Amino acid sequence: MSDQQELQTLAYSARILREYLSELVQRETLISRLIAEHRAALDSMNNLPSGEGDIECMMPLGGGVSVPASVSGSAKYLVAVGAGVFMKKDRSSTIEFLNRKLQELEAALRDISAQRGKVEEELAKLEDRLNSMYQGEPAGSA
Repeated sequence: MSDQQELQTLAYSARILREYLSELVQRETLISRLIAEHRAALDSMNNLPSGEGDIECMMPLGGGVSVPASVSGSAKYLVAVGAGVFMKKDRSSTIEFLNRKLQELEAALRDISAQRGKVEEELAKLEDRLNSMYQGEPAGSA
């Protein structure tokens, strides 16, 4: 393979790795948001009355508009379990469900972060090789 062909192949590989890296960063961002959402849900659950009693809050209507509301203690919660399906769960089951989902999300975030690290390393090696070839140095002498 000629040097020009190898440069083109390496440049193409680098572009593919950059695109993959961008996808991994987007996944990390999404999972981080989901983790924050689940933590906020757990905090809210812990601040809601567990039996009788009400708590005053603001209920968002959309478009930046909220209305004062009163939330009473509830024995059952509706939990989205996927594909638009909701299940009624008691307070402890709901908290357990949220904690389990949080652990799954944190594990997924660790996996994606590890993948991102590997891709970043591979991309750095590839870019170093590309740079050395552009400068006319033999491969592996850097």
